[in-house]
Amino acid sequence: MKPFVLQWPWALALLIAILPLVWLAMNAQSQRRAMKSMLGGDSSGKWNARDWLWIGVFTLLALALTRPGYQPERYSIEQSGRDVVFALDVSRSMLARDAYPSRLEAAKQGIRDCLEGFEGEQVGLVIYAGSSSISCPLTSDYDFVRYMLSQIQPRSVEFGGTLLLSAIEKCVDQVLSSERRGFQDIILLTDGEDHGPGLELVAQRIEESEVKLLVVGLGDSEQGSRIPIVNEDGETIPLKHKGEIVYTRLRDTELGGLAKKSPDGEYINAGTLPFHLGEIYRSFSEDKERTASGSESGYVIYKEGAFFILPLALLLALVAKSDLRIVNNATASLAALATIALTSSDLWAQDEDSIEARFMSATKLLEQGSYSESEIAFSELVEVLEASGMGSSNIAAALFNQGLSRLKQAEELSGSSPRDALDVARGAQGLFFGAARYRPGFERTGARLDEVAGMLEVLKARVRDEEKREQEQDEKIEALLQRIRELRDRQLKLRKSVERLDVERRPARPSRFSRASFKEQAVPENADAKGKVFAGSQAALRQESLSIEKEMGNLDTEFSMASALSHDNSSESVQTVMRQPMKLIESAIEAQKEAEKLLTQWRYWISARARQSEAIDRLQEILDLFASNSEDEGEGDWDEEDWEEFMDTDPGEAVAASMPMKGEFRKDAMMQPLPIPNFSAEDILMEEKSSQQFRQQQRAKANAGKVEKDW
Repeated sequence: MKPFVLQWPWALALLIAILPLVWLAMNAQSQRRAMKSMLGGDSSGKWNARDWLWIGVFTLLALALTRPGYQPERYSIEQSGRDVVFALDVSRSMLARDAYPSRLEAAKQGIRDCLEGFEGEQVGLVIYAGSSSISCPLTSDYDFVRYMLSQIQPRSVEFGGTLLLSAIEKCVDQVLSSERRGFQDIILLTDGEDHGPGLELVAQRIEESEVKLLVVGLGDSEQGSRIPIVNEDGETIPLKHKGEIVYTRLRDTELGGLAKKSPDGEYINAGTLPFHLGEIYRSFSEDKERTASGSESGYVIYKEGAFFILPLALLLALVAKSDLRIVNNATASLAALATIALTSSDLWAQDEDSIEARFMSATKLLEQGSYSESEIAFSELVEVLEASGMGSSNIAAALFNQGLSRLKQAEELSGSSPRDALDVARGAQGLFFGAARYRPGFERTGARLDEVAGMLEVLKARVRDEEKREQEQDEKIEALLQRIRELRDRQLKLRKSVERLDVERRPARPSRFSRASFKEQAVPENADAKGKVFAGSQAALRQESLSIEKEMGNLDTEFSMASALSHDNSSESVQTVMRQPMKLIESAIEAQKEAEKLLTQWRYWISARARQSEAIDRLQEILDLFASNSEDEGEGDWDEEDWEEFMDTDPGEAVAASMPMKGEFRKDAMMQPLPIPNFSAEDILMEEKSSQQFRQQQRAKANAGKVEKDW
C-alpha cells in the first residue's frame, strides 16, 4: 500500500498545455513591447507577472485534477456466512409422487424454506441429471435464486439419466472458490438413483475440496414409486423400460454411505414426509465457522490532497486579477462562491422537494385506484431519478410502485380479458425484476414476484381455456356451414329438376308470313303427380332449414352466455355472430314454404322456381357472411354461364364485388392495422429464456434415446 498516489494520473496530460500557454504569454508580451515602441514609450519592460500567475493557476488546477491521495486506510469486507451450493437432482425419477406433490417439488420447496433462514450466506444452485448445469452462481440475491428455482424442471439439462459426479465437480471447480475453503457447504437433494461412476469417486472429490456435505434423500426406500410422464398425446402414463414399468425408490443405503465417506458429512432421510430444510441446515452448520479469517477482500480510501491545492489556486487567481485591491476582490470572490453554494443548495433542496411531491402525488393516485395514471406518474419519476442520480433505493421504490400499478391493472383486466391481463402482468413482473436489480434483498419485491408468478399461471390457464372454447365454437360454426352448403346444393338441384321437367310456356315465334299462335301449351304429362313429388321434396328441404334455424338459435344462446361470462369488450362480441344469419334463414324458410305450396299446381311452377331461387340466394348470403375472403372458398364451383356473366360485367363492378361486403362479420379483424408491439426489454429476455428452455428440452428428448436408463 503506497503512502501517496495520484488517483487520476491521466489528468497529468493537461500539463502539456503549459507550453502553448507560455508561448502565447511571450507572444503577447512581444506585441505589447512593439506597441509601446510605436507610441514612443519605454519598450524595455519586464515580463508581466499576471501571465505567470495565470499559468500557475492552470498548473495547480491540473495537479488538483490528478486527485493526489495520502494516508491510506484499508477497509476489509468480511462475509458473515458460509458459501452454500444446492445440488438438485432433476432426473425423471424425481417426478415420482410418493413425496407430495412430487420429489422434485418437495426438494424445491425445501430450498425455499432454507433461503428464508439465510442472512449472510452466499448461495448457488446446480442442477443435474445425465449432465449438470449451473442455474445460479454464488449470490446474495435470494430473490434471483427463487426465480431460477421456479424455472427448473426435468429436461432442464441436456439429456436424461443421473450422474452425481458431474454435479459435484461443477460445484467444486466452477461455483466454489478455493480461497474460501473450509467455509463451504453442498446440500445434495436427490433420490439416490445414480447411473454413472461409483459414489466412491464423489466422496473422494468432496474430501479433496474440503467441502462439507449434507445429503437429503427423498422418496420411498422400500416399495418405490412409478415415474409419471406425458406422452405425445398429452396423456400421463408410467415410464417403461424394455416394456416393463419402472419403479424408482430412495437409495437410502448408498446415500448414507456417501455421507459417511465424506468428512463431516451428514445424511437426512426425508422420505415421503414433509421436512423443513432450513432447520436441518441450521442444525448441520451451527458448530461450523461462519467467517473466513485473513480475507484480503476490501477497499482502500485515501485522504484527498486536492483540498490543499485548490485554495492556493484561488489565491493566485485573485492576485492575478488585481494587484492593488486583492483583499476586496478576495472578499467579493468568497462572497460569490458562498452565494453560488447556497443557491445550489437551495436548488438541490427544491429538486428533492419536487421529487418527493411527485412521489406522494403518484402514490395518492395509486391509493385512489387510478392505476393507469399512477403507472405513468411513477414511470416519469423513474426517468427523473435515473437522470438526477438520486440513489438506487429511490429508483427501486419507484419501479416497485410502477409494477404495483400495473399489477392492479392486470387484476382488473383478468375478469374481462385474460389475454390483455396476461400481457400487463408480464410487464409488472419485469418492473419488479428491475426493482430487485436496483435493490438486492428487497423483500417486498420477492413477495410480489411470487404473487405475479401465481397470477401468470392462472391467466395462462384461462387463456388456454378461452382458446379451446373459441376452437370449439369455430368447429360448431364450420359444421353448421357444411349443412347450409349441402342444403343450398339440394335446393339448387330441386330447382333444376322442376325447370327440366317443365314445358316451354312461351308462344311460338311468328314467322314473316304467318301469324303468331298464342295458344297456350298443353299441360305436361302427369303434372299433378310430379307436382306432389316436388312439393314433398321441398317440404323435406324446409324441415332441414327449420333444423338449421334451431341449431343457429342454440349456438346464439351458447355464444351469448360465453360472451356474458367473459365480458370481453376488446373485440366484436360473439353474441352477434348468429343474428344476421338467423334473419336470412328465416327468409329462406318463408320462400321455401311458398314454393312448397306453389309446386302442387303446374301453372304456378314458374313462381315456385322464383321462390326457390330466393331461398338459394338467402343461403348463399349466409355462407358469404362467414367467407372471410379465403382463397379456397368457392374455387371450382364456377360453371361456364357464371364465368361468361362475370366477364360481361363492368370491370369496376368486378373489383367492387371482390371487396369485403358491408355486412361481413370478419372484415374488421382483416382490415384493421396490426397493433404496435408493446414489449419491454424484460419481456423479450423472458421470452428468449422460455425459448432457450424449449430448445433444451428438445435436445434432451433427442439425446434421451442414447441413454439406456433415462431416469
